[in-house]
Amino acid sequence: MNFYQNDIHPDPQTVFVFGSNPEGRHGAGAAKVARLRFGAIYGQGEGLQGRSYAIPTKDLRVTADRGFRSIPPEAITRSIRRMYDCARQHPDKQFKVAYRNTYERSLNGYTGIEMIRMFLDAGPVPENVWFSEEWRQTGMFNG
Repeated sequence: MNFYQNDIHPDPQTVFVFGSNPEGRHGAGAAKVARLRFGAIYGQGEGLQGRSYAIPTKDLRVTADRGFRSIPPEAITRSIRRMYDCARQHPDKQFKVAYRNTYERSLNGYTGIEMIRMFLDAGPVPENVWFSEEWRQTGMFNG
């Protein structure tokens, strides 16, 4: 398994994988970075766009509890599987997952540990999918 350190920078081989919303309003967090630096398309909530890949993890139409956990883990895991399929179709690219937090909640309401479980539950990780050094340090990728 591959891991990166520090921030993800645009380059021709890098695909920036970020948490999105079904509406594709890339206005905060990694989604905003994806739009400004990696070609994410405003209004496209999932899939390959520019040099980025959107995984829906938060539904902005849900207002209860600030929309935290508004997309269930099973649905996120299915979206991760689709990203894995896309990564397999583009073996010349490095799909770098933008999550770095571990125990704190992301804007979607899930902790990094919970997100790692979803990525692992999605099945075999393609060789060209990269995770953060912070996630590697959890030890969850060792088994």
